Amino acid sequence: MHIGLFRIGRAAALRRACFGVVWAMATTSVAAASEPDDGASGVRAAAHEIRAALADIQKTPGSFPAVSALIVHGDATPLRFVQGVARAGHPGTVDRGSRFYIASQTKSFIALLAAHLDETGVLPLDTSLAEIWPRLVLPAPADPAKITMADLLSHQERLKTDTLNFLTAYVRAVPASDYPAMLARYTEAREEGFRYANIGDLIYGAALETRTGRDWKDWLRQEVLRPLRLEQVHSRSSQVPTHRMVWNHRWDGSAWIAYPPKPDELMHAAGGLLASTDDMATWMRANLRRHSPTGTPSARGFERAQRPIAQAKLSDGEFVCDGYSLGWYSCVYKDERVLMHPGSYTGVVSATVLLPARDAGFSLVVNSDSAIEGLALELMKAFIGLSTDKGGESERLRKAVADYPSRLARVVSARRESVQKARADGIWGDWAWMPSQAETRRYLGVFRSERLGSLEVVQGAHGLEVRLGEMRLNLTPASPGLFGASKSALDAPEVFRYADDVDSLRWDDDRFVRVR
Repeated sequence: MHIGLFRIGRAAALRRACFGVVWAMATTSVAAASEPDDGASGVRAAAHEIRAALADIQKTPGSFPAVSALIVHGDATPLRFVQGVARAGHPGTVDRGSRFYIASQTKSFIALLAAHLDETGVLPLDTSLAEIWPRLVLPAPADPAKITMADLLSHQERLKTDTLNFLTAYVRAVPASDYPAMLARYTEAREEGFRYANIGDLIYGAALETRTGRDWKDWLRQEVLRPLRLEQVHSRSSQVPTHRMVWNHRWDGSAWIAYPPKPDELMHAAGGLLASTDDMATWMRANLRRHSPTGTPSARGFERAQRPIAQAKLSDGEFVCDGYSLGWYSCVYKDERVLMHPGSYTGVVSATVLLPARDAGFSLVVNSDSAIEGLALELMKAFIGLSTDKGGESERLRKAVADYPSRLARVVSARRESVQKARADGIWGDWAWMPSQAETRRYLGVFRSERLGSLEVVQGAHGLEVRLGEMRLNLTPASPGLFGASKSALDAPEVFRYADDVDSLRWDDDRFVRVR
């Protein structure tokens, strides 16, 4: 999730017009009741206004079923706003112990682990890929001898891949032993410098397991989560009680489409953690103070994990991220230096921003992707500005709240138009083919792609379905041998075409051959 993707629409919703008056009254009372102190009044104002904004936005149909918003300031917790349902249409409200998926924020946890393992000599950050896999061959000019663990985690590895990103995020885990062959065959060299992606953390996780024989999940649990007493942060969804799990959601304009929690197979080093609101408070305090209650990891480890080592060069004109460490963006807003990391996945958006100079932090997780990225950035800006007594932030929040319904409407409309445009393509032949179950039986079976692995086509309750590892696709008949493959009604159909003898098929650019 890049900074440039955070945008807030300009059109105000008329039905929110009265909100500004109520907002002004509420914020005035907070300011009048607070005395100047060590910054607590500003943080309290931020907490009050962010709570009001989220509560109001949540009333909009299609906004989000549940939210976890948290502000810490020293030992105080001015905001702990956890509200909504874990799964739309089902009983069970969220609470401070509910586990939300935090997506790419996982990288900031991996950063602390890597700094600790560097300090203890388990896996020094200057270790090269050639030292892990001596026979590794990469596309020129990428050189395994010159790519270090620090380069991987700071996104300066000079490699890019669609294959590893796709497989690990949606299909299956890639064993550490497969990485040399996957990197040799399915990566490309790129230009020098910073480029945010999952590949660096994925490779680091595989390198750690190759070097030590233990995977990143075990190392993180033993060396970071337990010492920090984070008992409600998990890298395996199977460890979380069902009633504590929060589902992700997408809005189709009239109803929610719910997505089950990521299975263990898809919890990877670049995006593989579930966390409770309470434990995110503990995590922020540890990073703000660079202190573990057990002394491990050390203050030096926290410092190393947070220290910028790459030039990020990301900006929306106000919020400028000019550096990246092993797992944190280093950013500036209104002359205030902050650490930040966002996260996003299908049906979820999260972010954490730390104000080290003020010993304050803000964490947000929303279990939908309904125009939330732009809203999250506005909330982060408001948190920083209000906490540091910068002007204009109340107006910013008023506008964000007023604009949200129209922004959501545009997102829904754009998704619908994208699907309609794809379905109108002449390749589908007006979707005139309506085969019987007997006619589609010939398309069933197991097929294999060298790049993606085994794919199975089965008869489902509503037609043919595809199972590719953990991924599920619906096949909509278009013409004999041609189907539109999609995950849901919100996704444009992709070409899924059989050869005449149905012994092979093509899905986008991949060819699958029937397994006899």
